[in-house]
Amino acid sequence: MLNTFTAGVNRGNPDFYQESRVEMVDNVTWQRGQHTFSFGGDFSHVNTQESFPLFYPFEADFGCLFTAQCPFSLQAGAPQVIFFERFKAPNFTEPTFNPAVFQGQRISNAVRNQAEGQIGHTYGGVYIQHAWHVANNFSLNYGLRYQFETFPSNILNSPAAQFDPRAGFSYHLGGKYNVVIRGGGGLFHGTIPMPLLACQAPSCGGTAGKYPGRPNENDLNASTRLFAFASAPNITSIALNSLLGGTYPDAAPLGFCPGGTVSGCGFFGDSVIARFAKDHKPPYGIQTSLGIALQPTSDSVLNISFLRSKGVHLGSFFNVNQPDPTGQVMVHNSQGQTGAKNTFFAAPGIPGSRSAGPGFPTLYAVFFEADSKWNSSWNGLLVDFNKRMSHHFSTGFSYTWSKGIDDGPNPSFVLIPQDSANIKAERAVSSDSVGQRFVLNTTIDGPSRMNAIVNNFHLSTIVSLQSPSYFTKFAGFDANGDIFGNNDRVGIEPRNTFKGDSYQSVDLRLARTFKATERLNVEALAEAFNLLNTVNVRFFNTVYGAADFCNFNSTAQGCSATQRFQEGSPNPSYGTPRAVFNPRQVQLALRLSF
Repeated sequence: MLNTFTAGVNRGNPDFYQESRVEMVDNVTWQRGQHTFSFGGDFSHVNTQESFPLFYPFEADFGCLFTAQCPFSLQAGAPQVIFFERFKAPNFTEPTFNPAVFQGQRISNAVRNQAEGQIGHTYGGVYIQHAWHVANNFSLNYGLRYQFETFPSNILNSPAAQFDPRAGFSYHLGGKYNVVIRGGGGLFHGTIPMPLLACQAPSCGGTAGKYPGRPNENDLNASTRLFAFASAPNITSIALNSLLGGTYPDAAPLGFCPGGTVSGCGFFGDSVIARFAKDHKPPYGIQTSLGIALQPTSDSVLNISFLRSKGVHLGSFFNVNQPDPTGQVMVHNSQGQTGAKNTFFAAPGIPGSRSAGPGFPTLYAVFFEADSKWNSSWNGLLVDFNKRMSHHFSTGFSYTWSKGIDDGPNPSFVLIPQDSANIKAERAVSSDSVGQRFVLNTTIDGPSRMNAIVNNFHLSTIVSLQSPSYFTKFAGFDANGDIFGNNDRVGIEPRNTFKGDSYQSVDLRLARTFKATERLNVEALAEAFNLLNTVNVRFFNTVYGAADFCNFNSTAQGCSATQRFQEGSPNPSYGTPRAVFNPRQVQLALRLSF
């Protein structure tokens, strides 16, 4: 069910994965006086082989749970879109598949072997670094790393070699509190995202080559073929029942449809989930930091630092099959402000597809191109305090005040840009951003020679507090008319504006050690996690259920004249918890030491 829950096979994991690797690493260090020179390098050749029947036997996407919420409901058995996969090359037109797969049997070897692909690539680099003890209170280190990555010529253009300069310093001011100032910065290149690329050969890449007009894409075709079918609720319900019986929509008879099959009464076309741009660039980060460390007491250390990280050329995908806008609608954000939103319908109620136009040999439902157009930034203030164990007591805390912003750099269906020509509109607070986080830990060790009642007790606790995360408000269906409904947001609302729940947890551990014999010690432990049994909501149901906010536009698609819930949503589940963190857990244990 879109943006709510998934049941069945986890499409994010391959059925079979095998990696063979040849790796060489070596480093040399030479020290002379106040100078330390380091030189080294690494080389890896990785061959990845996986079987990935992505949409086998099929995936049905529903807009909501109950019929009262939307027409494409799970209750009615009417998905808004169905994806499925065929395996018999070269045409991939087999009419049926074995429905025994629904009985929990393992995927057959024939399916597994057909949906198999293999990609080999090489990466490595060399570096040189100089650490210079300039003075007794001042140290400087700097270096340079050269990095490379190569792929077969039909898959990716081997990225240009990357040079990553890095430098840092440490200055000891001394004084009563033994103050040290540290700072640094540098470039840090990563590698091309292989989990997504590895899916292209088994199933994700399509069988008909590059998308017309996209010569930048690679030439790697998949060994299986993906399809999608969408129609009115009564027709998709028939298609779903046909698939449950092992018959594909374009082979299931339905007399009143064009061509005499179910597929004639809707949109039926190929689907490409990931075909890489050949000039896909490796991601890299630009990191800078500045901090101060001091000793408030002889047995404690306080660190205060600022860290900035900027991610560049991050990988994800977007829908190149989305047509040019065919119109605009005036819609709202959650504050009631009005703005125009592009729509892509081919006709009223009929979703549009660029490949439905003249000159396209293949009709596609979606065609996702993987590229490196995305960016991110993170800024944080970090405070860390630690007091070493003394007088039977130790404690520490860490506090982070930060903000992350990105434009959705994650190959996930819900993060595909809803307007392919305007990726900048995806920029928002990151899904992973946590504004504030505080963690306190304390340990108390009892005496060992006082009396038999209090000797050898140990008490420790961890207190965790975290500010809310933010989530996206989804329409729950294809509101903009581009066939794909997983990523459609409500009105002109940006990503991640639904404020989630804060997190509070107290963990406690009580232990005591007993000497059983001269050589045997017994430690009894009692541990409680989330001791106060606080309900911490992890994810929320953020499917609004309408194309616009109903409290500002009551005639928008999905709005109800009789049902209004949070923010005017017609969906009674909107804003309710979808997943929670663990409740209180208690465990008892004995540890023997001899």
